[in-house]
Amino acid sequence: MKKLLLLGAFFTAAAALASEDGITVRANGLDQFDGELIEIGYSDPRTDAGFEVLGIAVIQDGEATMEIPLSEPLLIELNLLAGESADEFRVSGIVEPGGEHEVLWDSAAAALDFNGGHYDDLISSALDEPGEAATESLRSIYLNYEDPVARLLALRAAWQDGEDEEQVKVMEELESLLGENMTLRLLKVFTATRVEELAEAIRDFTALDLEGEEVRLFDVVSENNYTLVEFWASWCGPCIAEIPHLKAAYQRFNAQGFEIVAFNLDDDREAWRKASEEDYNIEWLNVSDELAFESPVAEMYRVNAIPASFLVRNDGVTVGRNLRGKNLELRIEKLLEEDAGKEEASEKHGRNVAGEPVDAGNP
Repeated sequence: MKKLLLLGAFFTAAAALASEDGITVRANGLDQFDGELIEIGYSDPRTDAGFEVLGIAVIQDGEATMEIPLSEPLLIELNLLAGESADEFRVSGIVEPGGEHEVLWDSAAAALDFNGGHYDDLISSALDEPGEAATESLRSIYLNYEDPVARLLALRAAWQDGEDEEQVKVMEELESLLGENMTLRLLKVFTATRVEELAEAIRDFTALDLEGEEVRLFDVVSENNYTLVEFWASWCGPCIAEIPHLKAAYQRFNAQGFEIVAFNLDDDREAWRKASEEDYNIEWLNVSDELAFESPVAEMYRVNAIPASFLVRNDGVTVGRNLRGKNLELRIEKLLEEDAGKEEASEKHGRNVAGEPVDAGNP
């Protein structure tokens, strides 16, 4: 049973939405925690704290509401950030768009239990079994269950710190069945066991462009072969000198899956706008939080001088830093050539890019 040592609390997560692309989280019965924060999120080693927050709200009159965009079932944690004991006040479960989810206080056990939808019931039943029986139940689900989403959630619950060949094989099979999926992306990160790889993993952030639209870095990275994260400002002469080189690389490689996310460090919105639109006609994604070097994004990347840049592969690993002038184009060119060579070698040895055998009579 998943428990939270929180006296007298009652928490309800209701996912009865007008749209199935999100969940609504409502907290009730938390009067003793008025003024504290409650959050919902999931474990993600690519973020600075190892935890990606999906929504957060202040408890007022014992209640709080969070509306969260979510288009697929996900293993999450609900955390009550109540003073120094915040780490104790948490419960996990699987939320799913269109389902109903609640966390109720169990007075007999002096703990909270999460009661979710079909997927949470399935995985919780396996986890509640004693000892090795829980591991075998999860394994049976991810190997044999008909529903690929249930298999994926069981795989996530059973995933070990190290790489298990059987689990990796199942992950690859599920990727071919499900395609783009947040849980699959996380499992790919969890397969990186070397400290060097984790150290090179890009840090996620979300920021607004000049039109007020949100841009999330991980979404851009996953949709492109290579993404350049470029920190710049309108007053920075060396940054401005790099713009022609960025344009050359962008025009040459954008159609081949190269994108740029420029993070502006001006504290003057008009200066950012003028430089972006009137002076230099920036074509790529261009965002800011208008906090200059006080920006948590700049702090997260340890940027204390600009220009600064990070070239990121679509698995989130940094493959180049501070590539200036012609070096950016040369690096991307080499990376794309290496990718093409790997693809050619795979096909030559009778396998496609995914490593699957190719039928010689039906290529």
